[in-house]
Amino acid sequence: MARVIIVEDEYYPRQTLREKLECNFPDMEILTECENAEDALISILRLRPDLLFLDIQMPNKNGLWLADELLLMQGETFTPPDIVFTTGYAYPEYLLKAFELAAIDYLVKPVSAESLRKAVARYHERAGASTGLQRLTEALHEEKLLKFKSYNGLFLLRPEDIAYVEADRDYACMFLANGSKEDVFERLGEIEKKLPADTFLRTGKSVIVNRKYIRKITNTTLQLATPSTSYLVEISRSAIKQLKDTLI
Repeated sequence: MARVIIVEDEYYPRQTLREKLECNFPDMEILTECENAEDALISILRLRPDLLFLDIQMPNKNGLWLADELLLMQGETFTPPDIVFTTGYAYPEYLLKAFELAAIDYLVKPVSAESLRKAVARYHERAGASTGLQRLTEALHEEKLLKFKSYNGLFLLRPEDIAYVEADRDYACMFLANGSKEDVFERLGEIEKKLPADTFLRTGKSVIVNRKYIRKITNTTLQLATPSTSYLVEISRSAIKQLKDTLI
């Protein structure tokens, strides 16, 4: 049984969505309905739903604000619900933000029964995957795996798997010791907090390197060598000087 909260400021779309959920998905329990993001935040913390149908455009605080707040609260005592965004307009910036927040789906109103079925199916798929990921994370906890957000969800790495990380606007590219690359949907500052300080060094504003793989430093480049591959990283002269001072 999935526990659901609907967040929608307009009465008719809210009731229509509720009716479609009740008629088509008997395994879903609708805990409450909220007309704004502030009330929804209180209800979520009190009722702890599994799934949120969240309107984006609302007076005062919008749905994206609420989703961001829930992620910031994530911790040992609180796990944010999965989110299906609903909106009257398919703005590109809303779509990008929905992917950044790892939303299950993005539905344009009026929400059809077919699109709702697909969204619920994705929720069930993710719920199963999340359970498996939780078991995997617990089983491998002693290996000190680090968790990062990707386009399709999450991936886990050991510190020695990472050669260096480079900022890419609001996101980052992670270059791995095996020669592959991962796009990370997190800012460089967020990634830096996860990396062990005794292993990784911030070189300038846009690069973090694994000090264990540093082999050569020139005036403008840094050569990294792993057991499988090598990288030549361009960084500023000031960052090179700072790096030399740190290593000496």
